Amino acid sequence: AEDTEHPAFPGRVALQPYLSGESERLATVLGLDRLDWYNVHPGPAVRALLNRLPARLAAGDDPAELADRLILAADLDLAGRRPYYVMDFELSGTASGRPATAGLTLRAAGSYRLTATVGALAVAAVLRAEVPAGVHFACDVLDPDTVVRHLRARGVADLRPTGAAADADQVEEGVL
Repeated sequence: AEDTEHPAFPGRVALQPYLSGESERLATVLGLDRLDWYNVHPGPAVRALLNRLPARLAAGDDPAELADRLILAADLDLAGRRPYYVMDFELSGTASGRPATAGLTLRAAGSYRLTATVGALAVAAVLRAEVPAGVHFACDVLDPDTVVRHLRARGVADLRPTGAAADADQVEEGVL
């Protein structure tokens, strides 16, 4: 969807279907019948550049120059707004034979502190010998309550159930 709205994201956005190996693995582990994943773009510049990126790299364009262009594209897409990172989850199915839905929205200023926090928690768990030997996905070996507690306590992310309360403090920016 090129120009739409989604309650978890400010303003008009583009929704682009995306399926990674990690999300496929997660769907299998959870026994899901279906998984829909979308990348959400607040403007057209980053998405347009990402669509051209493989061809530009194959043509020999300088990766550093392409990185600079990606930063500029992101700045254009967010002009007049603060950067943000949102992950909005909805799980639907049946519980006790009746339709059921649950959701969670994670909001952060960006993905970097989120990634760094989970990485640091993983290192700490390894150093405390809480992780079995070998290579693992963090979601398979870290305690979710510990991760959420750290994200909240350090102000890295706000996690709330999806719904009216989750959007109560959303600030609209860049609109007159």
